Amino acid sequence: MSQLQTATTVARRTPAKGGQQRELRVLTAADATGSPLFPMLVVALLVAGLAAVLALNAKMAQDSFEVGRLEARSAELSDTQEALVHAVDARSAPQNLATKARELGMVPADTAAFVDLERGRVLGVAKAAKKPEGFSVDAAARATPRASTTSAPASGDQD
Repeated sequence: MSQLQTATTVARRTPAKGGQQRELRVLTAADATGSPLFPMLVVALLVAGLAAVLALNAKMAQDSFEVGRLEARSAELSDTQEALVHAVDARSAPQNLATKARELGMVPADTAAFVDLERGRVLGVAKAAKKPEGFSVDAAARATPRASTTSAPASGDQD
């Protein structure tokens, strides 16, 4: 074993101070190995790096699930908005408005008057509306399909 130690020993010359030469000193294998702190530092940095990558990966997966949940909620709200728009369109259709107006006791006006907001004047003369006899605006909405098909000639009867 002593031959190994002597084979691994290295002679080192220390630098001279003020022109004096220093003596040579023999280094043993224990002197050349260095501190055990460096490998521990490298391992600690490696473990910290792996932990950071794992934490980042977990956070990205969590954010991915959150994005999926928010996209599903956005699609749900979009569908709800579309359904509400269709409901408003259905309620504001002319036949529905005429039916609601009739239920409220409203009748069509014979004359029209308009308000000019820029000049602050009323254009035209408005008169009180009277309930007409016979045909009304919503007569088509109250008509039954049989009444409309019996009064129209069949397409096969035309020559």
